[in-house]
Amino acid sequence: MEQMSFKLPTLSDSTRTIKHIGIIVFEGVVLADVIGAADVFGVGDKLISSVFAGQSGYAISLLSLNGGVVRSSTCVQIMTLPLPPHDNHSFDTLLIASGTGNFDAYRDPGLIGWLQDVRNNVRRIGAVCTGVFVMAAAGLLDHRRATTHWALQDKLIREFPLIKVERDANSTEDDGFYTASDVGMATDLALTFLENDLGASVAKRVAESLVLCQRRREHPGAARPAKITEVSKSSKIQQASRWFIEHMAEPISILDAANFVSMSERNFQRQFKRETGWTPHEFLLHLRLEAVRQQLTETDLPVDKIARRCGFLNGEHVSKLFRKHLLISPCEYRRNERAAQTQAQLPSDLGISINPALHSFKPNSKPKSTLADGLQ
Repeated sequence: MEQMSFKLPTLSDSTRTIKHIGIIVFEGVVLADVIGAADVFGVGDKLISSVFAGQSGYAISLLSLNGGVVRSSTCVQIMTLPLPPHDNHSFDTLLIASGTGNFDAYRDPGLIGWLQDVRNNVRRIGAVCTGVFVMAAAGLLDHRRATTHWALQDKLIREFPLIKVERDANSTEDDGFYTASDVGMATDLALTFLENDLGASVAKRVAESLVLCQRRREHPGAARPAKITEVSKSSKIQQASRWFIEHMAEPISILDAANFVSMSERNFQRQFKRETGWTPHEFLLHLRLEAVRQQLTETDLPVDKIARRCGFLNGEHVSKLFRKHLLISPCEYRRNERAAQTQAQLPSDLGISINPALHSFKPNSKPKSTLADGLQ
């Protein structure tokens, strides 16, 4: 199978240098990360070609461990190059996209060894959401500040205790190593790289031209349940909140949480509500619904299996809750999210092919998420 990468247009001016960007992807990669980063560097390259002549431009390659076709979370097939020899490449920047495949990738000794070898031969390395675990496994984040999705932070701390995890940060930078917390934030990291290279004015002009960035400005922040990070007055409520996150897939009760922090159930409910603004039931339900939404977007698992993985009785239970709180069924939500991603404009030479059935679907208006009002 032919290996493909795409390189963005460059000036014929021989004085113009090119920064080579490598986006590393694995099975189940979130397509928004690939498109988002590619759009930033693509628009940035065209802008500096026409307006800021003589400045450095960009070329992009999509990489995977062995090269070839990688299937995204939305069934879009991405053609990739294999990782090059660590001592014979031209990459200035590496960016590890988010996706479910990263949990297998960070246990791959070949990949981890390559990252350890290449770390001194690239200027900067970044990762998004689950991609942070790949950087962590390679030791790139030891004794450095980092972040990841709020629901994965405790796992990151347990498995890699040398990392200085910043729970409230959307993104971090420490000595050339960058992390971002939420799925789809490759766009934000790419803009950060662009700003570092070419200044705030160029990055701002690129951001203003991208729909994905406009959307993030309108809806900032990761999908973290409101006020989790503000549960700071009481260490017991902090502990209970994290206990809910770690055990939300299990058949737990509010009494179990109260017992965990050595409080009576009544006092626990009152204090939790007072400090977070949510009842424990609301908080737990929101966690579970967010987990279902993420699974619907990133996997092809049936709704019934997702429901049980996220602490619900069955798919029917989840369907009722979705219709009540999101005004849409889980299957409709999945179709809408995937169609919205595939409708984003893809660079013609990106090496990506779209399933025609997905591309032809026209989503309904995206439902608004409402605060859950209980487990029943």
